[in-house]
Amino acid sequence: MHKEIEEALRFNKKWKLSGIQKIYYNTVEKVLGGFGTIPGKLIWPTSLTRTPDGDLAVKDSGTGHIQMYSADGHPKHRFPYGFEPIKGLGDVTCMKNGVLLVTNGTKTIQLFTKDGELIHELKSPKVTWPHSYGIAVLQTNRIAVSDWSNGGKINVIGVDWRMNAILKTHSIEGFHRPVRVAVSKNEEMLVTEGQLFGRFKGCCIKVIDKERSVKKTIGPRYGKAFTFENPSGICVDGNGNLFVSDEGQNCIVMFNPDSSLSAVVVSEGLQGPSGLSVLDHGLVAVADCYNHCVKICRYK
Repeated sequence: MHKEIEEALRFNKKWKLSGIQKIYYNTVEKVLGGFGTIPGKLIWPTSLTRTPDGDLAVKDSGTGHIQMYSADGHPKHRFPYGFEPIKGLGDVTCMKNGVLLVTNGTKTIQLFTKDGELIHELKSPKVTWPHSYGIAVLQTNRIAVSDWSNGGKINVIGVDWRMNAILKTHSIEGFHRPVRVAVSKNEEMLVTEGQLFGRFKGCCIKVIDKERSVKKTIGPRYGKAFTFENPSGICVDGNGNLFVSDEGQNCIVMFNPDSSLSAVVVSEGLQGPSGLSVLDHGLVAVADCYNHCVKICRYK
């Protein structure tokens, strides 16, 4: 990231909605993992999520495991999530009850306890998506799954969680290789459209409103200073600020709640930043895929 671009995107005094008085740039508080196959180490981590008790669950594509870290960053244990037809194709998220949901590029969504016990495989003969990717939990305990079939769509899935059975799926069309999904407090869905496996349309963020229609597109070009190349990870903090990792530019960008201003939070030291998760105390965790680690960065 060139210095002049970073300067152009620095904190704007008119930014009144962010709830942030000062933004920290390129401040790495902690690094988890590092290349290796033993427990605690990582190879190509691609996504992560925070559990209700503060632990961090990391989907490690190179070893095919979910690696658990404690809130203070110490490795706890790991467990395999099984078959993955294409390395890196999939996601992990956590429900309010602590159950981990894992996608792996197939029609199946796996449910694990945080201790690694496979509770159930969520699938149905009625399921029509062949390429599950990103997954997020909606406030109604429905789930949203991005899918690459027919150009791309988002599937909103109703589930009977007592029976672990799929009830109904509503598909939102009009996407191009949607990658990951985040959900805001007002139940809007935020979807990244990346460029994995070749150049396609997209390179943007699409915002889906409560009525399940695309309300807004952010990018590819944002103002005069920044253009998305391969947006991947996405998350939202408690003030509604939106964070996006760009694998092409090797950076993390922050947008304020109305998407009108932006700042580069991390522009150095990343190689293929993928999944993102907001932590407590003004921290954001990123799966730094090709550095084989998770970096915890301060932004406020």
